[in-house]
Amino acid sequence: MRRNLLENTNSVQPVQLAGLLAHRIEMNRDDLIVRYLSVLRESLFSNRAELRPSALKQVAADDAEALLNYLRQSGASATERGKQLHQAGFNVGAVLRLHQVTRQFLLNHSENGQIAPMLEIVGAYELAVVEGFIQSIDNTNKIERGELERMLTALHRRGNN
Repeated sequence: MRRNLLENTNSVQPVQLAGLLAHRIEMNRDDLIVRYLSVLRESLFSNRAELRPSALKQVAADDAEALLNYLRQSGASATERGKQLHQAGFNVGAVLRLHQVTRQFLLNHSENGQIAPMLEIVGAYELAVVEGFIQSIDNTNKIERGELERMLTALHRRGNN
């Protein structure tokens, strides 16, 4: 059956290729989740993550699901996933390692004629995740900056009294 899915891969359109990639992920989801889990475990203590190690499996499964949703919905927004990863306390290094695992996984499950278009699709997904991650950082910094300014103003008023 796999051979039928991959026939004429050189002429596969991006939407069709995204569907093929989604199918491959579905067929090998457990393997991808194990790979993601390994990265998350390695990065847990180098992040400000406040997750219990037992919660990492769900984070890994959610990451695989976010990628699947992106592929199934012809480029559905992935920025929310980036925001979630930042809010969970992961640093950019962890996000980049997850992307590296994604690329390696898909390279292992792609044929030569699919590699360049697959990398374009995955690159667009990764860019959206990173954009969401950065937006979350910016939002956090604005909130923290506002809180710091209020504290400084209050301290200044207290010092003038």
